[in-house]
This record gives sequence, structure tokens and C-alpha cells, in this order.
Amino acid sequence: MRNFSFLLSILLLVFVPRFTRAQQPALSPERQAAVLEAGRLLNDPVQFVLQYRQELALTKTQVASLEQLAVALRDSASARTALRLQQAQQTAKQPGLASVMEWSGPIDESAIRETIRQQSAMQAEIMIASARDRRVVGALLSAEQRAQLPQLQMSEMMKAARGGAK
Repeated sequence: MRNFSFLLSILLLVFVPRFTRAQQPALSPERQAAVLEAGRLLNDPVQFVLQYRQELALTKTQVASLEQLAVALRDSASARTALRLQQAQQTAKQPGLASVMEWSGPIDESAIRETIRQQSAMQAEIMIASARDRRVVGALLSAEQRAQLPQLQMSEMMKAARGGAK
């Protein structure tokens, strides 16, 4: 659920300025880059674990297995990226969702519901694929290493909140 909230926050950061026709981004370019990088890492479990290889004390065998797995999972990651792009393109084209941010005029509830339904279906597919990839990566780690991952994830999100500063 935490990952869904994080992904939703990123989507809102990307799309709310379009909906409100804001001229200035809500975040500095450095912070935007940090948030996007954190999102990328958290959505790529192999790269996330490899980035923290020292903290997790990964063995050479684990690193080699993870590197092989990265190659094998590229198709899965590419599919998720394609789904995210498709979702972003559909959202940008949906006038119903943009009307949510308006202060006057009619509310097209059916258009809003349909847009959200489509987004929810795509988000579910993305999250299921991500969960599968995480389980495959987790199977390569010891119980102690897996226990460290939530703290490392939180550290990555906090780093993003600070604009990439360690």
C-alpha cells in the first residue's frame, strides 16, 4: 500500500500542474529528479537491491544472480514502463479528469468514473507485475537481508523528499 501511495504521489506531481495549468512546477528541478529517481529505483527491485549491496552485505553469488535476473526482468520492467506511459497518455487526453480541478461548470461524473476505472485497471497490472518481481528478488536474499529492505526503502523515500541529499 505504501508503494501505491508513493506512485500516486508521483503521478499527482506530474499531472496536477497540467490540470491546473500551473506555470511553475511545485518542486525544484533537483527535487523532481530525486523523486523520479526514487520512484524508478523502488519500481526496479533488482536495481534497488544492487544499489544497497553493501548495506545488505550481498555475496558475490547473490550479485551475479541479481545481475542475471536484471536481464531476465527487463521485459517485465519494460512492460510496466509501457503501461505507465499509456496511462499518462490516456490521462492527458481525458477531459473528464481535468474537469475535477475546475471551480465551475458541469461535472461529468461518468467520464471521471471511466477514466479512474481505466487507470485503476492499469495500476493493478503494474502493481501485480511489481509484486511478482519483488518476490523473485526476495527469494535470492536471506531473511535478514529481506528484513532490511523496508528501512532501505524508507531511506530512499526520505532522500527523495530532501531533494536527493543524503
